Amino acid sequence: MMLPPRIDWQGQRHRSDYEALARSHPHVSTNELLRVMQARISGDTSLMTSGGTVLGRTRRRPSDSVRNALTTKLRRRQGTTHVQQLPLTMAGGMYRQLVRCHGHKYPTFCVLFDRTGRRMITGSDDYLVKVWCTRTGYLINTLKGHQDVVTDIALNTENTLLASASADGTVRVWNVRTGEPRTVLVAHAQGRAKGITGVKFSPAACDELRFVATACDDGLCRLYRWSRSRLAVDAEPIVVDGRSQSRDAVSSFAFNHTGSRFAVATTGGYVSIYSMLADTLGAPRLVARMAAHEESITTLVFSADGTMLLTGSIDGTARVWTCSGGMRWDAVTFDIKEPPPVAEMPVSEPNENLEGPAEPNQNAEASQNAEGQTEPNQSQDATGSRPTLPVKRVETNQVAWACDGTRVLISNNIGTVAAFDPHTGHECWRRRGAHGTSEVY
Repeated sequence: MMLPPRIDWQGQRHRSDYEALARSHPHVSTNELLRVMQARISGDTSLMTSGGTVLGRTRRRPSDSVRNALTTKLRRRQGTTHVQQLPLTMAGGMYRQLVRCHGHKYPTFCVLFDRTGRRMITGSDDYLVKVWCTRTGYLINTLKGHQDVVTDIALNTENTLLASASADGTVRVWNVRTGEPRTVLVAHAQGRAKGITGVKFSPAACDELRFVATACDDGLCRLYRWSRSRLAVDAEPIVVDGRSQSRDAVSSFAFNHTGSRFAVATTGGYVSIYSMLADTLGAPRLVARMAAHEESITTLVFSADGTMLLTGSIDGTARVWTCSGGMRWDAVTFDIKEPPPVAEMPVSEPNENLEGPAEPNQNAEASQNAEGQTEPNQSQDATGSRPTLPVKRVETNQVAWACDGTRVLISNNIGTVAAFDPHTGHECWRRRGAHGTSEVY
């Protein structure tokens, strides 16, 4: 049979037909189902994932419009360089593999656990979102419908709704328990679709402040109200423009722990902070906009009590912002820039040159200064060691709060992790080398 059989609760197998397939996938158009059926008949497996599911990614390459700060960097590294996998023993043998989940055909950059820890959710470049059992590793659900790579996934606080963002310009909201699609949010109903780069749920307790927040490639954030009782999301958004210039894009955004404040960071280095407790409850009101960094901001996170805001930038710094009254926000700066690692160039063995000794190069020989002292040339350092490769720029990758809010953790792109006091800026400790010289996320 071309269609997989249906197995009932007693384990008995039943034949499937096209009508049953259409009923079980109401969010997929009939034209798409017919296209999949025709591909199966003709033997075309390009629509199949390694787990045998359909309606995933075709042979098209991932969209270039994905600008999520973290996943873009990971995609670039995955596509251009080989990243060494460090063994888990580097953590002192504290971790061991429990289960292995295999089912995506293309790279997976979005992973999270549900609030109970019993499910793991993955979003992949094969256009699929999958739900797994963390105890057995078995696949629970495959959520289909996206037409481009999945860029971000998020769960609400109640663990009832899952939102998945995609470069196809849509956010799909699903029922976590049943896998049923609840709604599809479209950023641009007409015209060329702009990719969605991020999605988050507001943790607010009252319905007036419950939002699904999205960031889009057009540089705007959109807030969609949703109902806890109906598990429904309004299709009409509230548009938030946090850009200081029209060419800016949203690089990160976050709610505080009560959902009463919403912050947006841009690639231009600006941070905009909005109050959701305006005269009209739930209508964002701009309370502060500051030039937080000289260059693009990579991460933005509120502290656990919501009183402080932590930002990190590719300029190699991080800052903690505290409201000192009114529109004024004071900052404590942490500098994680340091001398980049020196990578040695390979030196040929004496016997490798089969054509005999090379002619001496006067430019490569050491020169003398006016006092007659020998100076090292450009291919040597002051100690006379072997030549080195050009160093790379040190950038801040990720920032995070300790659970009690007494420390901030900062990582960079040369394998360093450091902890600072958020009130004084004092460096508590700095570790380098556990990850080699790889980027730390």
